[in-house]
Amino acid sequence: MAILMAFSVVFTAFYGRYKIGDDGVDNSRAEYKGILTLWHVDSFEGGTGSRKQFLLKSARGFEKVNQGVLVMVINHTAESVRENVKNGVYPDMISYGAGLDVNVYSEFDISKTVSGGMIGDKTYATAWCRGGYVLISNPKLVSEQKKDLENLVVSLGDYTQPLVAFALNGYTARHIEVMKPMDAYVRFTGGKTPYFLGTQRDVNRLNARGMEYKATPLEEYNDLYQYISITGIDELKRYYAEEFIRYIVSENVQRKLNGIGMLSAFCDAEYDVGTLRDMQSVKNFSTVSAFTPSAVLKEIQADSLVAAAGDTETLNKIKKMLL
Repeated sequence: MAILMAFSVVFTAFYGRYKIGDDGVDNSRAEYKGILTLWHVDSFEGGTGSRKQFLLKSARGFEKVNQGVLVMVINHTAESVRENVKNGVYPDMISYGAGLDVNVYSEFDISKTVSGGMIGDKTYATAWCRGGYVLISNPKLVSEQKKDLENLVVSLGDYTQPLVAFALNGYTARHIEVMKPMDAYVRFTGGKTPYFLGTQRDVNRLNARGMEYKATPLEEYNDLYQYISITGIDELKRYYAEEFIRYIVSENVQRKLNGIGMLSAFCDAEYDVGTLRDMQSVKNFSTVSAFTPSAVLKEIQADSLVAAAGDTETLNKIKKMLL
């Protein structure tokens, strides 16, 4: 007992006195810096997985190297974003495609840029992933792919421009049937459609299905960019929003896009599948601005149908609108 008492006195005198008033809180923890809100809009079909989930996974990686910063990813539609912004509610960042009609973006500094996200020499958006257009044929019905097609089924999204890509690559078609993406895919897999103008989503679907097909990536034009922009005004959050964008366009993150069947605008996401590998290798597309009004995109869709039928005057009109 005497030895225990002596130890207690010595311990208190030489160590315990420094702990008096210590509240037990670990003061080495990172200082809380805030939550970044990121709204995500699926403006066009993706690949095989969720782009929102990819952003969430990337956010967890970003948070590990930026202690005290959290990133919250929220799904939105183009309509819900417009309504919120109209009411003065907007996030720190938005992930979106062309046709959103929300001009609350601000300039930021980044080395990895795409022409569709720039106004002059200033960057207001960059692409954290992309898709691509591809002309697919059924080898049971087509022995030799030609430039002038008899029949073509087209997968068309709300504001996508597949027929611009088709016409700019020198193709024409006499009979063109435009359908919603899933309907066009089902029509092609029915086995009676020789040519199908689709995207990376259709290539992923056909690969999963195991259906035989031939495909030619369209190299001249692409508007299937998933952009990201900064929309917040808080100075500290803007700083970390810019850091987050740099993080998700870094090569380490970009090379993981093959996990969701998407392509990179900046490096080669590694694919074993020939068609996706070929699509990834294509660079330097012409495109439309990310900030083109949706009404204008609808006009381009209508004009592209005429251009794809062989009208060169309409095709030249479209070319003047591209970057």
